[in-house]
Amino acid sequence: MTALVKMSGIVKSFGETIANDDVSLEIAAGEVHALLGENGAGKTTLMNILYGLTIPDEGTIEVGGVSVAPRNPADAIDAGIGMVHQHPLVVGALTVAENFSLGGLGDGSPASMLEAIAGVVETIPLNVDPRARIDSLPMSLRQRVEIVRCLAHGVKVLVLDEPTAVLTPDEVAQLFDEMRRVVEQGRSVIFITHKLAEVQTIAQRVTVLRRGCNVGSFAVGELTSAELAEQMVGREIAKRAVSQEVHSGGAVRLGLKGVDAVGDDGECLLDGVDLEVCAGEIVAIAGVEGNGQRPLADICFGLRTPDSGTVVHDGQPLTRLKHWGRSKVAIARIPEDRRHEGLLIDAPLWENLRYGPNLAAKRGLINRRRELERARKLLEEFGVVPPDPMAPPSSLSGGNQQKVVLARELSSDPDLVVAVNPTRGLDIGAQREVRDRLLALRSAGKAVLVISTDLDEVMEIGDRIGVLYRGRLEAPVARAAVDRSLIGEAMAGLLDDQREKAGA
Repeated sequence: MTALVKMSGIVKSFGETIANDDVSLEIAAGEVHALLGENGAGKTTLMNILYGLTIPDEGTIEVGGVSVAPRNPADAIDAGIGMVHQHPLVVGALTVAENFSLGGLGDGSPASMLEAIAGVVETIPLNVDPRARIDSLPMSLRQRVEIVRCLAHGVKVLVLDEPTAVLTPDEVAQLFDEMRRVVEQGRSVIFITHKLAEVQTIAQRVTVLRRGCNVGSFAVGELTSAELAEQMVGREIAKRAVSQEVHSGGAVRLGLKGVDAVGDDGECLLDGVDLEVCAGEIVAIAGVEGNGQRPLADICFGLRTPDSGTVVHDGQPLTRLKHWGRSKVAIARIPEDRRHEGLLIDAPLWENLRYGPNLAAKRGLINRRRELERARKLLEEFGVVPPDPMAPPSSLSGGNQQKVVLARELSSDPDLVVAVNPTRGLDIGAQREVRDRLLALRSAGKAVLVISTDLDEVMEIGDRIGVLYRGRLEAPVARAAVDRSLIGEAMAGLLDDQREKAGA
């Protein structure tokens, strides 16, 4: 095996935390190499070191047999290393051509952009108007812009961080075909993912990190998905089949009727959404990111008033309220962005746990001792590590941050839970814990609405499943009546296209 990338003895500490502990990694030319590991295992730190975003304490890097020490992304690109992050780093207010010019490709004009990428689009087609604003594009095209931009720089190694999170099943298959064409040219792709099935589909080799250490590199097929999961977490994870139990639901806890939402620029964000979520069921809404999930979630959370239509919680109209009082409404809010919307990231955990749905308003002085004890009990009950009420969320892994949000939101027995991408960015063990919590809430008679871009998650836990596309909601139907391929077509808007043709 000819190593295109060789990282040797990489050590990186942040204070007393060792993120990478003598990690060595070799990536062969012409391969897709998957990188697996739990949150906090050191994957991101290792790739940030390769891409010049983080400087290692110890260790060496070679690319093509040449020693390199990237101090910033520009150094990494010069060395032949490119990286596409989970959320594409493009400027929404600029055009596609202008975004390429920010990366040193062209002068911002459409002609110069097309000239700069001419040698790349044969491998990765980019069917987009160079004059289009980035924020007018779906997430899949924004990602493609960044991939093409990296390849246009001539990189030999392309790092893709959770690239399938914003794609439909058909778009995932297309991306995998394009990854294969990239490696056929002798380049390498490092593929960071939490989806073990994707590893088996696209990668030739896989490296597993655990607690900052490389626990092994394996040829795909050498280990089963279950064995890979065990390598990731250090213990066996029992496989759980999708439950066939039918939950038809009870009283309507959340009802939306004819809900419309319009953006500041007049764009239709939600178009006549009808939705009911009943006690004792999970309603799961699938959809590619950018199709109205944010305004739908904000309306369900009570952070946004619809432009028309009604929203009802337990039979009481809520559209008249400018803000739903968090202390008066029994709705648990689990937002997509836990760091910026779910937590006070640098405040101690006990302060983060003080507020939630259905809590009586507190006046006067805070009984700090009582609050610390309550926080300690919640942290232990929800398995937060470490269970230190004085620690800030910024010191925790993503999985433990999500547990803090769950502890706060569920501690006061809400009757309705609204969760947006509740397992995004979590490792396989943390995903299982969060989904088990949601299933337990359903079994306890709570109403649960899950809005997710992860089709596997939707199919696993949803009792009724709907699809959101360009602000229109395909009415949720029982999971037993759902065909996975049809859900994928609906996510891509193909069902809408078929209806338009039939009506023409």
